[in-house]
Amino acid sequence: MFVFNAMQKHVKNIAIAKGIVFALSALLTVLSTSCRVHVGGEDARFVPANDTEEFHADNDIAMTIRSLADAIKVGEPLDSSLYNFEGVLTDGQGTPLYTDVQGAPGLWQINVLDNKNVRIRNLYLGDLLPGDLQSYLVQSLRLNDSQPFMLIDKERSNEEDNEIIVYDFGGGYLCFEIKSAIAPNGLEGPLLSIVMTADRPDGV
Repeated sequence: MFVFNAMQKHVKNIAIAKGIVFALSALLTVLSTSCRVHVGGEDARFVPANDTEEFHADNDIAMTIRSLADAIKVGEPLDSSLYNFEGVLTDGQGTPLYTDVQGAPGLWQINVLDNKNVRIRNLYLGDLLPGDLQSYLVQSLRLNDSQPFMLIDKERSNEEDNEIIVYDFGGGYLCFEIKSAIAPNGLEGPLLSIVMTADRPDGV
């Protein structure tokens, strides 16, 4: 009888031990799974902070220039409701074309003057590089081999920066005019005016 009770007690202890092990194993599995889900959840939600605002490449000035050129070539009247714009224009990578003197992305204005003429200009002074932008736009219209016309702005004939550079893109004209200006804080910078027109400019 004593042996039987001892064996029964031993079996009971083994069962208890197995139960404890099973419970611990289950608890560890739950904790492990819970931790994996938690870490994965954090990784999925984590977005690195970006100190600079990103702009969509749809604001690419070259896309706008090509669209306007296509409309002018086929004689489509320019619609201000489609093209008028004020905001940030970018290059093909979505990078603003210039930074103003306050350190903010530079603003542009697109203004349809009439059904044949449109003007694009930077609204503020900054680190704009007009020569680089001109090359970018000329390349986007595949005018690299074209010889531009050099005109004199009659209203500023006595000024040094009085030239207007004109490209014939076949059915219309792309005109670049650069003026130097000085901001209230004394910094100097360029004001670029880009005019696209269906009419042949005087002197071309």
